[in-house]
Amino acid sequence: MATLCRNCGNPLVYDPETRRIVCDACGSSFAAEQIEAYGKAFEEGNAPRPVDPVTGEPISNPAVQEFFECNVYTCSSCGGEIFLSGSEASTTCIYCGSPSVIFSRISKEKRPDFILPFQVTKQQATDIIRQRFSNGMFVPDEFKNLQVDSIRGIYLPYWLIDVYHAESVIVSGESGSGDSAPRHYYARTGRMKMNNLLVEASMELNDSSSRLLEPYDLRMLRPFDEEYMLGFYSDASDITFGELRRIADERSSDRFKWEVFNRVNASSCRLEKRQSATLIDRDLKYALLPVWFVTTLYEGKPHTILVNGQTGKLVCAVPWSKKKFKGMVALVGSIIGILAALLFTIVGLLFTSGLAFGGFGVATVLTAMIPLIAPVLVITGAFALIGFIFYKNVTRQIELTQAEDTFNFTKKRQG
Repeated sequence: MATLCRNCGNPLVYDPETRRIVCDACGSSFAAEQIEAYGKAFEEGNAPRPVDPVTGEPISNPAVQEFFECNVYTCSSCGGEIFLSGSEASTTCIYCGSPSVIFSRISKEKRPDFILPFQVTKQQATDIIRQRFSNGMFVPDEFKNLQVDSIRGIYLPYWLIDVYHAESVIVSGESGSGDSAPRHYYARTGRMKMNNLLVEASMELNDSSSRLLEPYDLRMLRPFDEEYMLGFYSDASDITFGELRRIADERSSDRFKWEVFNRVNASSCRLEKRQSATLIDRDLKYALLPVWFVTTLYEGKPHTILVNGQTGKLVCAVPWSKKKFKGMVALVGSIIGILAALLFTIVGLLFTSGLAFGGFGVATVLTAMIPLIAPVLVITGAFALIGFIFYKNVTRQIELTQAEDTFNFTKKRQG
């Protein structure tokens, strides 16, 4: 249900800038612990429950629906129905815009232990993106003057786990340089403990994107309070313990490999063989962490950009303007071509007229021309290499901004 202002009765929302619960209607402001949300005190037994259409008996587990893969809830302000996937925990009403928190859903299933409240406002998130791309040479004008089609604050579910990891590896590396450098093999065994390892717990979000959002300052975690969620979306954990363990083993092994590679006195290291064991402390901590999702359309395609809701760290990149890039290539190519043509024309005139080279032979003249031609060739090659590297980097980042699973995660929250 929506949490209403005790002074005017309008919905309250959490304001990241002041870190207080505010009423946009009358301007009232409250600390989160001062709010007593309507609906918290009602008895669960008084809440209406769906009934079986055949037997007429109440369904003991209303999350299990016969005809839908989503749960249906009713907005406490306007009575409109809200459709949520089985992994979500709260939403804003798509009809009247009232922020709603479904208390029975949160308390009965996977109530978080902690929450990291938003500290970056919606306007700040937008400004961060605009500032980042305002001076980009090949950034489309649509992004320099960003008109946000949809920007949503979402609390993502994370597990904070303590991991005990032991591993034995065989790595190889080259000593010396050159194609004939010998490759040696090294065996390393070790164990380590990782405290409060963050594991993003939504199966619907691209793992590559969520990993790039880190780090978070976990010292700012607060005991979970629904009031911090007012006006924001959230998702709930839907990964199994087996998946959690797989991710923990993968990230621990990556860290172990990084440590080994940095301690082996060799170059071009590669992992030849590994054997590991990972244990997770059963004292798991469940937390919600803040992320701004900014989705905008460019040439008919959606691009989703993520902003860490605590630190303002920007993840992913905007597409590059092919028109501007081709224009720059044409301009630089024209300049190089004009300089080369001018250079060869001058040298040719001097050569044929005999004013500069008199009785010198052709070989001597060509040798004298090399210092003039070489810089042109070097500049041309460097420009081609830089352009190729730029193209590969940008296209890899665009794959993240256009990742279908990332866009689907945000699209269903439009309203």
